[in-house]
Amino acid sequence: MTEAASAKVAGVVLAGGLSRRMGGGDKGLLDLVGKPMLQHVIERLAPQVTALAINANGDPARFARFGIDVVPDTVEGFVGPLAGVLAGMRWAKSKLPDVTHIVTVAGDAPLVPVDLVARLGDAVRERPASIALAQSQGEMHPVIGIWPVALADDLEASLAEGVRKVLRWTDKHGTIPVVFEMVQAAGVVLDPFYNANTPEELEALRAALAGHGRAVVIGIAGWKNSGKTTLAERLIAELTSRGLKVASVKHAHHAFQVDDGPTDSARHRRAGAQQVAVVSRARWAIVRELQDIPEPPLQEILAKLDPADVVVVEGYKRAPIAKIEVRGEAAFVQEALAENDANVIAIASDVGVQGARVPVFGRGDIQAIADFVLSRTKAG
Repeated sequence: MTEAASAKVAGVVLAGGLSRRMGGGDKGLLDLVGKPMLQHVIERLAPQVTALAINANGDPARFARFGIDVVPDTVEGFVGPLAGVLAGMRWAKSKLPDVTHIVTVAGDAPLVPVDLVARLGDAVRERPASIALAQSQGEMHPVIGIWPVALADDLEASLAEGVRKVLRWTDKHGTIPVVFEMVQAAGVVLDPFYNANTPEELEALRAALAGHGRAVVIGIAGWKNSGKTTLAERLIAELTSRGLKVASVKHAHHAFQVDDGPTDSARHRRAGAQQVAVVSRARWAIVRELQDIPEPPLQEILAKLDPADVVVVEGYKRAPIAKIEVRGEAAFVQEALAENDANVIAIASDVGVQGARVPVFGRGDIQAIADFVLSRTKAG
């Protein structure tokens, strides 16, 4: 999209959600590395548009610090994101007569790309009456898109008819998906539209944006019997010998036992304690029984670690982090990970690898692998 074309696009930050999973209130006003989450969104979007507004209901004074218009829904009842889109269209039509489109983003998505408007605008250049929506990791993001303001009346009529699902309405006008790539923060690969819906997700995002001590996060992934643990163990030893502080995360597919048998702490756990802390002069650990609670995501676990120079993650072959794929003759191989995962940055193999798109190392060449991992960061 040219500069002249982008001058006809206004931005609307959708901040009218009820934030139930965050405990209610204005999620965008929560602190994220020293400033409100909403401020991150505004700073990334404002340079891309001719004007910017916040869509939110209630007292607009709570957003006064941002110095931009606050527009409430024009339909009652918290009917979902389409109401925010409509409010943005009405605001643009009344205040910005030259604007032909609005771009909406979520107020809890602080990593929105700095070329978001340009890429969405390019997608509808030949089809200006269509709607382009952002997509990442195969998932459509219905609240992040570009919308013709000329469709305001049609949208209002559809809402009055009970339409609530975004794609049901956009498909009527032509939905164009625009794929965006993953981004990196402190070595952690994140979705550019990552939104913090729970306190745990917010903590994980804080850890990533704060740099988590500027830790390098590197995954060691592969199929069963490929040699993942041996490589992880030797890489940790090599990095530690270079004076680096190393942490590790190991993903298991079984109900592993940290403390078992006749020990007092195991008796506490078996008696029903959901969390058991075991403390001695040599080490301490907390064991938490998940029971019916879902397994926590990797980002949440990373957020709980103390600052380190390098975090070695074994397993999590589908996690969006930089990974080294391990291949071995004895491995049960279903697929070559590097061919289907852009986050695989190297292969460590004791079998021949032909035509790889990434560097290939011998599994035993630990010094070279360590050099490669550290060359991608400032940790070395």
